Amino acid sequence: MDIANLILIFGISLVIYFAFLFLGFIFKNKNLEAQNLKKEE
Repeated sequence: MDIANLILIFGISLVIYFAFLFLGFIFKNKNLEAQNLKKEE
């Protein structure tokens, strides 16, 4: 396997990892807000 291919795969996996991390952070905040709304009712 080429070193270029290795770097490309590693870079793509990092981008996907950070994208899921970012999405998880946003959805966690939305879930907390939803839970707070349910508790107030």
